[in-house]
Amino acid sequence: MFFDKECIYLDESATSRFKPNCVIKRVEKELKNSANAGRGGHKAAIRALESIEECRDSVIRATFDCDVILTKSCTEALNIAILGGDYRGEVLTTVYEHNSVLRPLERLKRKGIRVKYISAPDGIVTPEILKTNLSSDTSLVCIQEMSNVTGKIQPIDALGNFLSNYGIPFLVDGAQSLGRTDCDYSGVSMLAGAGHKGLHGPQGTGFLCVRKGIRLTPLLCGGTGTFSAGLNQPADIPEGFEAGTQNAPGYAGLSEGIKWTLKNKRRINKKITLLSEKALNALKAIDGVTLYSDEPNGVISFNVGDLSSSEVADIFDKDYSIAVRSGIHCAPLIHKSMGTLKRGAVRASFGYGNKSSDIDVLVAAIKDILNRK
Repeated sequence: MFFDKECIYLDESATSRFKPNCVIKRVEKELKNSANAGRGGHKAAIRALESIEECRDSVIRATFDCDVILTKSCTEALNIAILGGDYRGEVLTTVYEHNSVLRPLERLKRKGIRVKYISAPDGIVTPEILKTNLSSDTSLVCIQEMSNVTGKIQPIDALGNFLSNYGIPFLVDGAQSLGRTDCDYSGVSMLAGAGHKGLHGPQGTGFLCVRKGIRLTPLLCGGTGTFSAGLNQPADIPEGFEAGTQNAPGYAGLSEGIKWTLKNKRRINKKITLLSEKALNALKAIDGVTLYSDEPNGVISFNVGDLSSSEVADIFDKDYSIAVRSGIHCAPLIHKSMGTLKRGAVRASFGYGNKSSDIDVLVAAIKDILNRK
């Protein structure tokens, strides 16, 4: 079996490679004691359910007082929030969003809902920019907290507090930001999160935080373990939105990942910031590198010479054992705004498991590629 132990992994925005031992041990324990949570009255099923409820409580501690729908991904959470709501008129979003937002919004257009895409000169959406784009028909605002392309962080607290004055629901995509930012989400209506990125949990885990009182319609129908005599899917949160067998080992691991991340957050973020600052300063000094990021948030996109992003990523992988992401990162509108829709960009993203020497190898590889020309 092949394990790329020698690979320099710079694709943390896709999924974090570093997992604390507490996460690994908890997943293993849950697998060895598998039971279907909430699908029986025996002790094993009850214990599995308690483990899942522990994860729900961990999510609340990391976000805000809310109802928590556990999902398999941030993508599923965003789909529930967008396609499960009763929206009318117009939805306001930005050109910086991921396809997990853009594609569900395209589906809303089939219902006659208009979608308005906004941008900002420096990539940061302010309350003033929102105010100029709101209308009496705006029924939802959806914004990504941290860009998976540039690493820009939006002022979510300020935007949420502003929108709360208008009573407009505010959905935030926290896939990249959770574990990194210090937002309190006081004005946020719904927050979608990924368990396997900055929260250091397993893949196949995500969640949707829903402010109490918000009503949604489930997208998936099936067994819930409750209301089993009825043929119609219940809409109670969370039961009605978690049909089918839940990923108990994954959620148990996510609970441990959240607790570990919150405990070590300052240390984690200090390291990622230092690595990002070193990479940004080094890339700025290389003639032939086009840089699209300017904030040390762990996500840096760039291009090398006149090579395509995919060609550079392939060279990194084959010749230097460096793993990065290339292309348009499932975010076509921001690449269109940057003029990189055809070429894409190389994205290097850093996590707690990376070292300063990883940046040295990356920079040396870029210089070597440029010298080949």
